[in-house]
Amino acid sequence: MALIAPTSAALPSRPDWRVFLLLPLLHFASVKLTMSLAMSPENEVVVWLPNAVLLAALLHWQGARGGWMAALVLASDIYANIPAFPPLQATLVSLCNLSEVAFTYLLMRRLGVSPGLERIHDFGRFLLAGPLLGSLGASLLAGVVLMTLDRVSAPYSTLTLLWWFGDALGLLIYTPLLLAFLRRDPEGARGGPAGIAMMALTLAFAALLFTQPVNAGAAFHVALTPHLLLLPLLWVAVRCGTRCTALTVALIALGAAWSVTTGHQPFGAASPHDTILRAQEYILTLSIIGMGLSILLREQRALAHELEDKVRERTIELEASNRRLAELSATDSLTGIANRRRFDETMEAEWARARRSGEPLALCLLDVDLFKPYNDHYGHLAGDDCLRLVAEVINAHVRRSTDLVARYGGEEFAFIIPGVDADGALATAHAVCAALQARGQPHVRSPFGVLTASIGVAVMVPADDDTSDQLVRLADQALYEAKRAGRNRVVRVASEDVEELRAVHRG
Repeated sequence: MALIAPTSAALPSRPDWRVFLLLPLLHFASVKLTMSLAMSPENEVVVWLPNAVLLAALLHWQGARGGWMAALVLASDIYANIPAFPPLQATLVSLCNLSEVAFTYLLMRRLGVSPGLERIHDFGRFLLAGPLLGSLGASLLAGVVLMTLDRVSAPYSTLTLLWWFGDALGLLIYTPLLLAFLRRDPEGARGGPAGIAMMALTLAFAALLFTQPVNAGAAFHVALTPHLLLLPLLWVAVRCGTRCTALTVALIALGAAWSVTTGHQPFGAASPHDTILRAQEYILTLSIIGMGLSILLREQRALAHELEDKVRERTIELEASNRRLAELSATDSLTGIANRRRFDETMEAEWARARRSGEPLALCLLDVDLFKPYNDHYGHLAGDDCLRLVAEVINAHVRRSTDLVARYGGEEFAFIIPGVDADGALATAHAVCAALQARGQPHVRSPFGVLTASIGVAVMVPADDDTSDQLVRLADQALYEAKRAGRNRVVRVASEDVEELRAVHRG
């Protein structure tokens, strides 16, 4: 059963043989790292890292082949504990560690925590499931096991608290670090050179604080508290992302653990036990504030990106809707061709273009012959089909991308043909007229017996003083002549008519 919450990074399917090889090795290395850096001479552990290895693996692979991974880690844990415990106690202690991880993972799955701790409430539920409840439950069991050892003289409550605090801090600092490097970072590298420089300065400052001599009179003694590291850590959390923050927190925590277990006193003079408690309190504060802020900022950035994506998608949808609305507002609903509004806009644009280029502009006006009698005889539905047929015929012959076919009004159509002379415009008009008659659409009220049309053609090369209305007027005049001459024909306005119209316009 998979973890419930999705993640932005692509999840791997199942762990392969490389995971089974590396997992126990990493666990064993974590045990040795803890014993060398975070265990005091009194055998008190500041942070216990190894349990986070199995927990991170279970979270990352969402429990796939979890039984095999748990068995490998258990064997590694027993092997690592044999030098410190008798075989029975080593096995029981390792089972306590395994129960801690299993309980934490199952509770996190129950709470719906995302595998990568990607949201602030996921981090809060992780704190509840692991460092608080999981570690506490395991410490109660481990305390009973430790009480069976002859060399242990500490009371049960002390043993329980030491186990709880050490395991809790190990889960807190190591689990986010492992998850950050196991999973692809959707934010990529953040901070750039400045971020790397700040991380280096923070770690260098930490090294200075944690290695200062115990004697206050010694050379290079710095009377500063490690709590000052919180300020640069916050800068790293803000600028460098979760992965860098987790690494910085882990390194500072290990530095603090090493410092107090090797006799240094960065938190002031105190007994060894109290010094470890102060270090654990410091690591707890540092981890929660640093990782919490980093995760919160990552979540806010993810939400901002999501909002930007939604706004972008919505903008694209609105632009598409606006384009569709613009097309609908410029389209005749009956015939599917351009309407009068689109015709007027295109006419003005092509007129201006023809004036700049000095090329001719042709306009043809078509009127369906005897359409009212056709409509009265065959009905309005047949009349609508008739208009669609005419639009189809015109579109079949006026096909250039620069041409426009429009319904001019009622049974009248117009087509604009830029860049053609009078002969070309006449040829197109004759082709349309002949093609419509060839369709053979019956029209019993027409002397031709079929549906026909009359077309008026006008061609002008716009002069500075000319207007597009002149071209429309000439085409309309030619259409009138075609209808008066008997219909089913094409008439072009004579050149002298163009000059006469220009003279009237100037006068």
